[in-house]
Amino acid sequence: MQNNDEILSEFILEAREILDLLDAEFIRLEKLPDDKKLIGNIFRALHTLKGSSGFFAFKRLEKISHAGESLLGMIRDGQISLDPEKVDRLLETVDVLRIIIEGIEKSHSEPTGNDQVLIGQLQFLAKIQAVSDGQISQKIDSIPLLTENEASIDSAIPFEPSTAISDKSYDISTPVKVNLDALDRLMNLTSEMVLARNRLLPFANGSKDLNFSQTVRSIDLLTLELQERMMKMRMQPISYVWSKFSRLVRDLSRECNKQINLIQLGSETELDRALLDAIRDPLIHILRNSIDHSIETPEERKSKGKSEVGSIQLSAFHQNGMVVIEIVDDGAGINYERVRSRAIERRLVDSVEAEGLTNDALIELIFLPGFSTKDHISSLSGRGVGMDVVKNKIISIGGSIELTSESNIGTTIRLKIPLTLAIIPALLVGLEEQTFAIPENRILELARLIKKNNETPFEDFYGTPVYRLRENLIPVLYLNNELKLNQLSDSKSASINMVVVQSDEVKFGIIVDAILNIQDVVVKPLGPLLNNLPKYAGATILGSGRISLILDVDGIAVESGLAGRIRANPIHPVAIPMETLEEEVSMLLFELNGLSRIALPLECIEHILMLNATQFQENGDKEAIYYKDLFMHAVRLQDYVSGCNSSSHSEQTVFPALTCNLNHKTYALIVKQVHDIIQVPKKMHELSSPQRGIQGCIIYKNDVINILDLEEVIAMHNAHDSSTSYPRVIDIQGVLD
Repeated sequence: MQNNDEILSEFILEAREILDLLDAEFIRLEKLPDDKKLIGNIFRALHTLKGSSGFFAFKRLEKISHAGESLLGMIRDGQISLDPEKVDRLLETVDVLRIIIEGIEKSHSEPTGNDQVLIGQLQFLAKIQAVSDGQISQKIDSIPLLTENEASIDSAIPFEPSTAISDKSYDISTPVKVNLDALDRLMNLTSEMVLARNRLLPFANGSKDLNFSQTVRSIDLLTLELQERMMKMRMQPISYVWSKFSRLVRDLSRECNKQINLIQLGSETELDRALLDAIRDPLIHILRNSIDHSIETPEERKSKGKSEVGSIQLSAFHQNGMVVIEIVDDGAGINYERVRSRAIERRLVDSVEAEGLTNDALIELIFLPGFSTKDHISSLSGRGVGMDVVKNKIISIGGSIELTSESNIGTTIRLKIPLTLAIIPALLVGLEEQTFAIPENRILELARLIKKNNETPFEDFYGTPVYRLRENLIPVLYLNNELKLNQLSDSKSASINMVVVQSDEVKFGIIVDAILNIQDVVVKPLGPLLNNLPKYAGATILGSGRISLILDVDGIAVESGLAGRIRANPIHPVAIPMETLEEEVSMLLFELNGLSRIALPLECIEHILMLNATQFQENGDKEAIYYKDLFMHAVRLQDYVSGCNSSSHSEQTVFPALTCNLNHKTYALIVKQVHDIIQVPKKMHELSSPQRGIQGCIIYKNDVINILDLEEVIAMHNAHDSSTSYPRVIDIQGVLD
């Protein structure tokens, strides 16, 4: 049986959910006063709260809830009409109820207080008939304090007994509420199991014991499923935070004498519970700024030919393993000249430098501490705190923020938030016999730079080494220098490994000794003694049992001084003369046994996976892979392409796989090694004679690159399996997009 504390905790949780619901539904009711179904839902919610309060003998809650319920009953029955004054009092009722609930949570008993004025006002509004708004305000202000008996339940209002118990048929599928601490402990245990799985996999890959390998594979799949299900349990819809914003926008718009309509799209989008708590305050800052700074008054909007009612649209959706939140308003937008003059006034830039700043550079100034375009401090803004707090908070949880604005059109703020911070996919890189992890959501691409005549491929840009990657100049940092380790051991190597990453400030390359593999890692905090190391975001335990530090890309960009140097001297795309411009296509360059240079158009590839030997299963006389709810046909390309040594079997235990979809089937193309993404001329040279599995060739840096004939390879693979088809289950969440 549950003890009293558990029952009380459930009551508090339920009460909070009801109050959040009432906040949002009262705002809807103000816009749809004749919606009888909506009024009925609100009435039942408040009645439920009153009944639960009576069970615990919380008299204050019970009396206030009953007074609000009585008013709603009169509105529901059509005896009185809804008006802004009644909505104000009902919202005030919700505020008082929330304060009482917070007091109960702290002391496990109902706090003392006098609610006679509020109860009297609610009872008065429930009894009046045809009285004008002005008279209502005057009469309410003059209501005397009621006695305890007068403030109690009004016998004139009929009581409708709840049917919640008598009419309810219990269903075994009813959701069970789980204590959040218990959920966190389960998540920690799952994280430890993932670490144990990672330590076990290398032993299975090097073992010749088939039974042992199959057992490890089963553990791998079960751990993966457990991990995914636990992650889903931690997920909550973003409406958990958004539900409070309707009330916020209503109150602030009235304070600013503005009319604003809040639109919410994608409120069912799910995010980790911890991240939901983290983004609440940044979103409130952004909404307050939109209301105070951007949206004009009705008179100003009318003079511009706009609707008197401004609009703020909140939308959320998934994109590339991240949750994107957009806040779009149709206000005045950013006054760039005002930003420029304020930056000069506050001595953030000198007048000469300010004149040369682009709009994008001016937007960056808005995120600086202490910056505000307001002349006077108000309850909403003007103190210069807000957008810098928003940016720092979003970056601290591994996200990013983008802002665009157009004069008299509006402003768009785009937040990119990771789905979770507990377990993340990361790229493992080697440096001086140590292993570091780079979060996958910060990686743009990997590149192997080939030295010519043993000369560095880098150029100098105002003291910063840069690399020409297609039409862009990419600033480069040596990871060993940033972490104060020994020099890289690439002086005699013919190639250099570069990881191209995106910081909030700049896109840059990180030079490492080796690029290893991608795997899910459990993020562990560094602890209080190491919290002040801005270049590290945490740590994880590898399969070998060794600890690997997780790099903080933003911290490295800032601490190295790169972000500041690039801000002072922005790097622009390399201008390419039109006469030399040739239509190009992106291709993935990879290697097969016996064939070192072969490519496939990037648009044909969905994801790149790193698979171990235990993930291959027998499917008749072929191989198949079941990965994250997706069935894939395994195609070893070396068996179908001319020039490959199909008889050789490499000793590698991890295989890169390129996933693609053809004729409603998903295939995993097994290759020896993935090299780079290259930009090549679209023109392809025909072969002098047909070669199996090769469509043609192109010339890239004086090298001949063979182009894979994907359709021919798949046709050869399916030659003896034309009657079998497998349904696609779900889009794969790949390791590297």
